[in-house]
Amino acid sequence: AAAGGPGAAAALWSEGNRCGQNGDFARALKSVNKILQISKDDVTALQCKVVCLIQNGSFKEALSVINTHTKVLPSDVIAFEKAYCEYRLNRIENALKTIQSAAQQTDKLKELYGQVLYRLERYDDCLAAYRDLIRNSQDEYEEERKTNLSAVVAAQSTWERVMPEDLGLREATYELCYNSACALIGQGKLNEAMKKLQRAEELCRQSLSEDSDVTEEDIEAELAIIHGQMAYIMQLQGRTEDALQLYNQIIKLKPTDVGLLAVIANNIITINKDQNVFDSKKKVKLTNAEGVEHKLSKKQLQAIEFNKALLAMYTNQAEQCRKLSASLQSQSPEHLLPVLIQAAQLCREKQHAKAIGLLQDFAEQHPANAAEIKLTMAQLKIAQGSVTKACMILRSIEELQHKPGMVSALVTMYSHEEDIDSAIEVFTQAIQWYQQFQAS
Repeated sequence: AAAGGPGAAAALWSEGNRCGQNGDFARALKSVNKILQISKDDVTALQCKVVCLIQNGSFKEALSVINTHTKVLPSDVIAFEKAYCEYRLNRIENALKTIQSAAQQTDKLKELYGQVLYRLERYDDCLAAYRDLIRNSQDEYEEERKTNLSAVVAAQSTWERVMPEDLGLREATYELCYNSACALIGQGKLNEAMKKLQRAEELCRQSLSEDSDVTEEDIEAELAIIHGQMAYIMQLQGRTEDALQLYNQIIKLKPTDVGLLAVIANNIITINKDQNVFDSKKKVKLTNAEGVEHKLSKKQLQAIEFNKALLAMYTNQAEQCRKLSASLQSQSPEHLLPVLIQAAQLCREKQHAKAIGLLQDFAEQHPANAAEIKLTMAQLKIAQGSVTKACMILRSIEELQHKPGMVSALVTMYSHEEDIDSAIEVFTQAIQWYQQFQAS
Protein backbone atom coordinates (compact mmCIF):
# COMPACT_ATOMS: atom_id res chain seq x y z
CA ALA A 1 0.00 0.00 0.00
CA ALA A 2 2.91 2.30 0.75
CA ALA A 3 3.94 2.10 -2.94
CA GLY A 4 1.01 4.34 -3.81
CA GLY A 5 1.77 6.91 -1.11
CA PRO A 6 3.06 10.46 -1.47
CA GLY A 7 6.65 9.32 -0.89
CA ALA A 8 6.56 7.08 -3.95
CA ALA A 9 5.06 9.85 -6.06
CA ALA A 10 7.74 12.28 -4.91
CA ALA A 11 10.50 9.80 -5.79
CA LEU A 12 8.94 9.27 -9.24
CA TRP A 13 8.70 13.04 -9.78
CA SER A 14 12.34 13.55 -8.95
CA GLU A 15 13.34 10.61 -11.22
CA GLY A 16 11.16 12.04 -14.04
CA ASN A 17 12.67 15.52 -13.64
CA ARG A 18 16.20 14.18 -13.67
CA CYS A 19 15.59 12.14 -16.86
CA GLY A 20 13.87 15.10 -18.53
CA GLN A 21 16.77 17.43 -17.75
CA ASN A 22 19.18 14.85 -19.21
CA GLY A 23 17.07 14.64 -22.37
CA ASP A 24 16.09 11.01 -21.70
CA PHE A 25 12.38 11.46 -22.36
CA ALA A 26 11.69 7.74 -22.83
CA ARG A 27 12.69 7.08 -19.20
CA ALA A 28 10.97 10.26 -18.00
CA LEU A 29 7.78 8.96 -19.66
CA LYS A 30 7.99 5.70 -17.66
CA SER A 31 8.12 7.69 -14.39
CA VAL A 32 5.20 9.91 -15.47
CA ASN A 33 3.11 6.85 -16.42
CA LYS A 34 3.73 5.40 -12.93
CA ILE A 35 2.58 8.70 -11.37
CA LEU A 36 -0.59 8.54 -13.49
CA GLN A 37 -1.24 5.01 -12.17
CA ILE A 38 -1.28 6.55 -8.67
CA SER A 39 -3.26 9.65 -9.70
CA LYS A 40 -4.81 9.26 -13.17
CA ASP A 41 -6.02 12.87 -13.52
CA ASP A 42 -2.91 14.69 -12.25
CA VAL A 43 -2.81 17.73 -14.56
CA THR A 44 0.94 18.29 -14.25
CA ALA A 45 1.68 14.60 -14.91
CA LEU A 46 -0.59 14.61 -17.98
CA GLN A 47 1.15 17.75 -19.28
CA CYS A 48 4.54 16.12 -18.70
CA LYS A 49 3.36 12.99 -20.50
CA VAL A 50 2.34 15.05 -23.54
CA VAL A 51 5.71 16.88 -23.57
CA CYS A 52 7.64 13.56 -23.28
CA LEU A 53 5.65 12.07 -26.17
CA ILE A 54 6.28 15.18 -28.31
CA GLN A 55 10.01 15.05 -27.51
CA ASN A 56 10.04 11.39 -28.59
CA GLY A 57 8.25 12.28 -31.86
CA SER A 58 5.04 10.43 -30.86
CA PHE A 59 2.71 13.19 -32.03
CA LYS A 60 -0.34 10.98 -32.65
CA GLU A 61 -0.13 9.51 -29.16
CA ALA A 62 0.40 12.95 -27.59
CA LEU A 63 -2.68 14.28 -29.41
CA SER A 64 -4.68 11.25 -28.28
CA VAL A 65 -3.75 11.97 -24.62
CA ILE A 66 -4.86 15.61 -25.07
CA ASN A 67 -8.15 14.64 -26.75
CA THR A 68 -9.06 11.98 -24.18
CA HIS A 69 -8.45 14.30 -21.20
CA THR A 70 -10.24 17.47 -22.33
CA LYS A 71 -11.97 17.89 -18.93
CA VAL A 72 -8.69 17.72 -17.00
CA LEU A 73 -6.56 19.47 -19.65
CA PRO A 74 -8.54 22.54 -20.77
CA SER A 75 -7.48 23.96 -24.13
CA ASP A 76 -5.85 27.09 -22.66
CA VAL A 77 -3.47 24.88 -20.62
CA ILE A 78 -2.38 22.71 -23.53
CA ALA A 79 -3.14 24.85 -26.64
CA PHE A 80 0.46 25.04 -27.88
CA GLU A 81 1.16 21.31 -27.50
CA LYS A 82 -2.12 20.42 -29.26
CA ALA A 83 -1.50 22.84 -32.16
CA TYR A 84 2.12 21.68 -32.46
CA CYS A 85 1.08 18.00 -32.71
CA GLU A 86 -1.51 18.89 -35.38
CA TYR A 87 1.12 20.89 -37.28
CA ARG A 88 3.64 18.02 -37.17
CA LEU A 89 0.93 15.57 -38.30
CA ASN A 90 0.23 17.89 -41.28
CA ARG A 91 -3.27 18.70 -40.03
CA ILE A 92 -2.56 22.34 -40.77
CA GLU A 93 -6.16 23.66 -40.82
CA ASN A 94 -6.77 22.02 -37.42
CA ALA A 95 -3.60 23.61 -36.03
CA LEU A 96 -4.82 27.01 -37.24
CA LYS A 97 -8.19 26.55 -35.47
CA THR A 98 -6.48 25.46 -32.25
CA ILE A 99 -4.19 28.52 -32.27
CA GLN A 100 -7.01 30.93 -33.08
CA SER A 101 -9.24 29.56 -30.33
CA ALA A 102 -6.51 29.72 -27.63
CA ALA A 103 -7.43 32.07 -24.77
CA GLN A 104 -3.93 33.53 -24.52
CA GLN A 105 -1.63 34.12 -27.50
CA THR A 106 1.80 33.25 -26.07
CA ASP A 107 5.01 33.88 -28.04
CA LYS A 108 5.33 30.15 -28.69
CA LEU A 109 1.83 30.09 -30.20
CA LYS A 110 2.61 33.17 -32.32
CA GLU A 111 5.76 31.48 -33.69
CA LEU A 112 3.74 28.41 -34.59
CA TYR A 113 1.01 30.62 -36.10
CA GLY A 114 3.62 32.07 -38.50
CA GLN A 115 4.71 28.59 -39.60
CA VAL A 116 1.09 27.47 -40.03
CA LEU A 117 0.29 30.50 -42.22
CA TYR A 118 3.40 29.79 -44.32
CA ARG A 119 2.29 26.21 -44.90
CA LEU A 120 -1.18 27.44 -45.88
CA GLU A 121 0.49 29.84 -48.37
CA ARG A 122 -1.18 32.84 -46.68
CA TYR A 123 1.97 34.90 -47.17
CA ASP A 124 0.60 38.39 -46.40
CA ASP A 125 -0.77 37.25 -43.03
CA CYS A 126 2.45 35.33 -42.39
CA LEU A 127 4.57 38.41 -43.07
CA ALA A 128 2.47 40.45 -40.63
CA ALA A 129 2.79 37.71 -37.96
CA TYR A 130 6.61 37.59 -38.21
CA ARG A 131 6.90 41.40 -38.24
CA ASP A 132 4.85 41.51 -35.04
CA LEU A 133 7.06 38.84 -33.44
CA ILE A 134 10.30 40.61 -34.38
CA ARG A 135 8.97 43.93 -33.06
CA ASN A 136 7.82 42.50 -29.74
CA SER A 137 10.48 39.89 -28.92
CA GLN A 138 13.82 40.26 -27.20
CA ASP A 139 15.55 36.88 -27.22
CA GLU A 140 18.16 34.75 -29.00
CA TYR A 141 15.76 33.67 -31.78
CA GLU A 142 15.74 37.00 -33.66
CA GLU A 143 18.06 35.70 -36.43
CA GLU A 144 15.77 32.71 -36.97
CA ARG A 145 12.71 34.95 -37.26
CA LYS A 146 14.45 37.19 -39.78
CA THR A 147 15.33 34.10 -41.82
CA ASN A 148 11.65 33.08 -41.74
CA LEU A 149 10.63 36.59 -42.75
CA SER A 150 12.98 36.50 -45.76
CA ALA A 151 11.61 33.05 -46.73
CA VAL A 152 8.08 34.52 -46.85
CA VAL A 153 9.23 37.37 -49.12
CA ALA A 154 11.01 34.83 -51.37
CA ALA A 155 7.81 32.73 -51.56
CA GLN A 156 5.72 35.80 -52.48
CA SER A 157 8.19 36.69 -55.24
CA THR A 158 8.30 33.11 -56.57
CA TRP A 159 4.66 31.99 -56.35
CA GLU A 160 2.65 35.20 -56.40
CA ARG A 161 5.00 37.27 -58.59
CA VAL A 162 4.87 40.01 -55.93
CA MET A 163 7.67 42.56 -56.11
CA PRO A 164 9.62 41.76 -52.94
CA GLU A 165 10.12 44.60 -50.50
CA ASP A 166 13.58 45.36 -49.18
CA LEU A 167 13.56 44.11 -45.60
CA GLY A 168 16.89 45.80 -44.89
CA LEU A 169 18.30 42.56 -43.46
CA ARG A 170 22.06 42.06 -43.24
CA GLU A 171 22.67 38.90 -45.26
CA ALA A 172 25.20 37.54 -42.79
CA THR A 173 24.01 33.91 -42.89
CA TYR A 174 23.75 31.51 -45.81
CA GLU A 175 20.03 31.03 -45.14
CA LEU A 176 19.34 34.77 -45.56
CA CYS A 177 21.53 34.87 -48.69
CA TYR A 178 19.72 31.84 -50.14
CA ASN A 179 16.25 33.35 -49.50
CA SER A 180 17.35 36.63 -51.09
CA ALA A 181 18.54 34.68 -54.19
CA CYS A 182 15.14 32.94 -54.43
CA ALA A 183 13.37 36.33 -54.36
CA LEU A 184 15.64 37.52 -57.21
CA ILE A 185 14.85 34.40 -59.28
CA GLY A 186 11.15 35.23 -58.83
CA GLN A 187 11.86 38.65 -60.40
CA GLY A 188 13.84 37.10 -63.26
CA LYS A 189 17.15 38.65 -62.08
CA LEU A 190 19.07 35.45 -62.72
CA ASN A 191 22.67 36.72 -62.81
CA GLU A 192 22.21 38.60 -59.54
CA ALA A 193 20.58 35.52 -58.02
CA MET A 194 23.51 33.31 -59.08
CA LYS A 195 25.98 35.67 -57.35
CA LYS A 196 23.88 35.54 -54.17
CA LEU A 197 23.83 31.72 -54.29
CA GLN A 198 27.63 31.66 -54.69
CA ARG A 199 27.87 33.90 -51.61
CA ALA A 200 25.44 31.60 -49.76
CA GLU A 201 27.67 28.63 -50.64
CA GLU A 202 30.75 30.43 -49.27
CA LEU A 203 28.96 31.34 -46.02
CA CYS A 204 27.64 27.78 -45.67
CA ARG A 205 31.10 26.25 -46.08
CA GLN A 206 32.60 28.75 -43.61
CA SER A 207 29.94 28.17 -40.99
CA LEU A 208 30.08 24.35 -41.20
CA SER A 209 33.86 23.98 -41.47
CA GLU A 210 34.19 25.64 -38.04
CA ASP A 211 32.78 22.43 -36.56
CA SER A 212 35.49 19.72 -36.54
CA ASP A 213 32.86 16.92 -36.46
CA VAL A 214 31.38 17.98 -39.79
CA THR A 215 32.58 15.90 -42.77
CA GLU A 216 32.85 17.00 -46.42
CA GLU A 217 29.79 14.76 -47.12
CA ASP A 218 27.81 16.68 -44.47
CA ILE A 219 28.79 19.98 -46.09
CA GLU A 220 27.78 18.73 -49.57
CA ALA A 221 24.44 17.54 -48.17
CA GLU A 222 23.79 20.96 -46.63
CA LEU A 223 24.79 22.66 -49.91
CA ALA A 224 22.40 20.49 -51.97
CA ILE A 225 19.52 22.98 -51.79
CA ILE A 226 21.82 25.87 -52.86
CA HIS A 227 23.23 23.79 -55.75
CA GLY A 228 19.66 22.84 -56.73
CA GLN A 229 18.78 26.51 -57.19
CA MET A 230 22.02 27.12 -59.13
CA ALA A 231 21.06 24.30 -61.51
CA TYR A 232 17.55 25.78 -61.85
CA ILE A 233 19.05 29.15 -62.90
CA MET A 234 21.23 27.34 -65.49
CA GLN A 235 18.07 25.59 -66.77
CA LEU A 236 16.23 28.94 -67.07
CA GLN A 237 19.23 30.38 -68.95
CA GLY A 238 19.12 27.50 -71.44
CA ARG A 239 22.33 25.88 -70.12
CA THR A 240 20.56 22.53 -69.90
CA GLU A 241 23.67 20.31 -70.01
CA ASP A 242 25.23 22.15 -67.03
CA ALA A 243 21.91 22.04 -65.19
CA LEU A 244 21.49 18.28 -65.80
CA GLN A 245 25.01 17.56 -64.59
CA LEU A 246 24.46 19.46 -61.34
CA TYR A 247 20.97 17.97 -60.79
CA ASN A 248 22.35 14.43 -61.18
CA GLN A 249 25.24 15.17 -58.80
CA ILE A 250 22.70 16.19 -56.14
CA ILE A 251 20.61 13.03 -56.69
CA LYS A 252 23.76 10.89 -56.25
CA LEU A 253 24.22 12.42 -52.77
CA LYS A 254 20.83 10.88 -51.81
CA PRO A 255 19.64 13.89 -49.81
CA THR A 256 17.06 13.15 -47.10
CA ASP A 257 14.87 16.10 -48.15
CA VAL A 258 12.11 14.44 -50.25
CA GLY A 259 10.87 17.88 -51.37
CA LEU A 260 14.24 18.85 -52.84
CA LEU A 261 14.55 15.48 -54.62
CA ALA A 262 11.04 15.79 -56.07
CA VAL A 263 11.74 19.29 -57.45
CA ILE A 264 15.05 18.20 -59.00
CA ALA A 265 13.49 15.07 -60.53
CA ASN A 266 10.65 17.19 -61.96
CA ASN A 267 13.11 19.69 -63.46
CA ILE A 268 15.06 16.84 -65.12
CA ILE A 269 11.78 15.48 -66.58
CA THR A 270 11.10 18.99 -67.97
CA ILE A 271 14.52 19.03 -69.66
CA ASN A 272 14.07 15.48 -71.04
CA LYS A 273 10.69 16.34 -72.68
CA ASP A 274 9.89 13.49 -75.12
CA GLN A 275 13.51 12.27 -75.16
CA ASN A 276 15.13 9.96 -72.62
CA VAL A 277 11.71 8.79 -71.37
CA PHE A 278 13.24 5.80 -69.55
CA ASP A 279 15.19 8.24 -67.33
CA SER A 280 12.04 10.33 -66.83
CA LYS A 281 10.08 7.26 -65.72
CA LYS A 282 12.74 6.58 -63.06
CA LYS A 283 12.67 10.21 -61.93
CA VAL A 284 8.87 10.20 -61.56
CA LYS A 285 9.28 7.75 -58.67
CA LEU A 286 11.14 10.47 -56.73
CA THR A 287 8.17 12.82 -57.16
CA ASN A 288 5.86 10.18 -55.63
CA ALA A 289 7.87 9.78 -52.40
CA GLU A 290 5.94 9.76 -49.14
CA GLY A 291 5.51 13.21 -47.62
CA VAL A 292 6.30 15.20 -50.80
CA GLU A 293 2.83 16.80 -50.74
CA HIS A 294 3.61 18.40 -47.36
CA LYS A 295 6.98 19.78 -48.47
CA LEU A 296 6.08 21.65 -51.65
CA SER A 297 3.85 24.58 -52.61
CA LYS A 298 0.60 24.05 -54.54
CA LYS A 299 2.22 25.39 -57.71
CA GLN A 300 5.17 22.99 -57.42
CA LEU A 301 2.84 20.04 -56.93
CA GLN A 302 0.76 21.18 -59.90
CA ALA A 303 3.88 21.39 -62.12
CA ILE A 304 4.77 17.80 -61.12
CA GLU A 305 1.27 16.60 -62.07
CA PHE A 306 1.48 18.39 -65.45
CA ASN A 307 4.74 16.60 -66.19
CA LYS A 308 3.26 13.23 -65.22
CA ALA A 309 0.44 13.80 -67.73
CA LEU A 310 2.94 14.80 -70.45
CA LEU A 311 5.13 11.79 -69.69
CA ALA A 312 2.09 9.51 -69.98
CA MET A 313 1.46 11.02 -73.42
CA TYR A 314 5.10 10.63 -74.51
CA THR A 315 5.07 6.96 -73.42
CA ASN A 316 1.77 6.26 -75.26
CA GLN A 317 -0.25 5.71 -72.06
CA ALA A 318 -3.32 7.39 -73.53
CA GLU A 319 -5.75 6.42 -70.76
CA GLN A 320 -3.36 7.53 -68.00
CA CYS A 321 -2.74 10.83 -69.81
CA ARG A 322 -6.50 11.47 -70.11
CA LYS A 323 -7.05 10.61 -66.45
CA LEU A 324 -4.27 12.89 -65.17
CA SER A 325 -5.14 15.86 -67.41
CA ALA A 326 -8.86 15.58 -66.58
CA SER A 327 -8.00 15.57 -62.87
CA LEU A 328 -5.80 18.65 -63.34
CA GLN A 329 -8.57 20.39 -65.25
CA SER A 330 -11.11 19.75 -62.48
CA GLN A 331 -8.64 21.20 -59.91
CA SER A 332 -7.85 24.29 -62.04
CA PRO A 333 -10.68 24.79 -64.58
CA GLU A 334 -9.19 28.11 -65.78
CA HIS A 335 -5.74 26.63 -66.48
CA LEU A 336 -4.85 26.24 -70.15
CA LEU A 337 -2.23 23.48 -69.92
CA PRO A 338 -4.50 20.48 -69.04
CA VAL A 339 -6.68 21.28 -72.09
CA LEU A 340 -3.64 21.57 -74.37
CA ILE A 341 -2.36 18.20 -73.10
CA GLN A 342 -5.77 16.58 -73.76
CA ALA A 343 -5.87 18.13 -77.25
CA ALA A 344 -2.32 16.93 -77.99
CA GLN A 345 -3.25 13.41 -76.88
CA LEU A 346 -6.29 13.42 -79.19
CA CYS A 347 -4.05 14.57 -82.09
CA ARG A 348 -1.68 11.67 -81.41
CA GLU A 349 -4.72 9.43 -81.84
CA LYS A 350 -5.51 11.23 -85.17
CA GLN A 351 -8.68 12.76 -83.66
CA HIS A 352 -8.02 16.30 -84.88
CA ALA A 353 -11.67 17.38 -85.11
CA LYS A 354 -12.27 16.31 -81.50
CA ALA A 355 -9.14 18.19 -80.37
CA ILE A 356 -10.29 21.37 -82.14
CA GLY A 357 -13.77 21.01 -80.57
CA LEU A 358 -12.23 20.71 -77.12
CA LEU A 359 -10.14 23.85 -77.68
CA GLN A 360 -13.12 25.74 -79.13
CA ASP A 361 -15.23 24.99 -76.02
CA PHE A 362 -12.43 26.15 -73.72
CA ALA A 363 -11.89 29.39 -75.72
CA GLU A 364 -15.61 30.23 -75.40
CA GLN A 365 -15.63 29.55 -71.64
CA HIS A 366 -12.35 31.41 -70.97
CA PRO A 367 -12.07 34.43 -73.29
CA ALA A 368 -8.87 35.56 -71.54
CA ASN A 369 -7.06 32.52 -72.99
CA ALA A 370 -8.83 32.63 -76.36
CA ALA A 371 -5.84 33.99 -78.33
CA GLU A 372 -3.49 31.18 -77.27
CA ILE A 373 -6.17 28.56 -77.87
CA LYS A 374 -7.01 29.89 -81.33
CA LEU A 375 -3.35 29.87 -82.35
CA THR A 376 -3.22 26.19 -81.40
CA MET A 377 -6.47 25.50 -83.28
CA ALA A 378 -5.08 27.19 -86.39
CA GLN A 379 -1.96 25.03 -86.15
CA LEU A 380 -4.15 21.91 -86.03
CA LYS A 381 -6.14 23.08 -89.06
CA ILE A 382 -2.88 23.58 -91.01
CA ALA A 383 -1.78 20.07 -89.99
CA GLN A 384 -5.07 18.78 -91.45
CA GLY A 385 -4.41 20.71 -94.65
CA SER A 386 -7.28 23.19 -94.04
CA VAL A 387 -5.24 26.36 -94.60
CA THR A 388 -8.25 28.59 -95.40
CA LYS A 389 -10.01 27.54 -92.17
CA ALA A 390 -6.76 28.19 -90.27
CA CYS A 391 -6.70 31.73 -91.75
CA MET A 392 -10.31 32.33 -90.62
CA ILE A 393 -9.41 31.31 -87.06
CA LEU A 394 -6.32 33.54 -87.05
CA ARG A 395 -8.28 36.52 -88.33
CA SER A 396 -10.75 36.12 -85.46
CA ILE A 397 -7.99 36.89 -82.90
CA GLU A 398 -8.70 40.59 -82.60
CA GLU A 399 -5.75 41.54 -80.39
CA LEU A 400 -3.26 40.02 -82.88
CA GLN A 401 -5.10 40.86 -86.11
CA HIS A 402 -2.91 43.81 -87.13
CA LYS A 403 0.45 42.70 -85.73
CA PRO A 404 3.13 42.52 -88.47
CA GLY A 405 3.84 38.84 -87.66
CA MET A 406 0.16 37.90 -88.06
CA VAL A 407 -0.26 39.94 -91.27
CA SER A 408 2.85 38.30 -92.72
CA ALA A 409 1.65 34.77 -91.77
CA LEU A 410 -1.84 35.33 -93.22
CA VAL A 411 -0.53 36.81 -96.48
CA THR A 412 1.91 33.89 -96.89
CA MET A 413 -0.84 31.34 -96.26
CA TYR A 414 -3.38 33.00 -98.59
CA SER A 415 -0.69 33.30 -101.31
CA HIS A 416 0.08 29.61 -100.88
CA GLU A 417 -3.63 28.91 -101.47
CA GLU A 418 -3.53 31.32 -104.45
CA ASP A 419 -6.25 33.42 -102.76
CA ILE A 420 -4.77 36.78 -103.71
CA ASP A 421 -7.99 38.76 -102.98
CA SER A 422 -7.92 37.66 -99.31
CA ALA A 423 -4.19 38.47 -99.06
CA ILE A 424 -4.87 42.00 -100.37
CA GLU A 425 -7.82 42.34 -97.93
CA VAL A 426 -5.53 41.48 -94.98
CA PHE A 427 -3.06 44.18 -96.06
CA THR A 428 -5.82 46.74 -96.61
CA GLN A 429 -7.38 46.14 -93.18
CA ALA A 430 -3.98 46.38 -91.49
CA ILE A 431 -3.17 49.67 -93.27
CA GLN A 432 -6.58 51.13 -92.33
CA TRP A 433 -6.08 50.07 -88.69
CA TYR A 434 -2.64 51.71 -88.47
CA GLN A 435 -3.97 54.90 -90.09
CA GLN A 436 -6.81 55.08 -87.54
CA PHE A 437 -4.43 54.17 -84.71
CA GLN A 438 -2.02 56.99 -85.63
CA ALA A 439 -4.83 59.47 -86.13
CA SER A 440 -6.22 58.75 -82.66
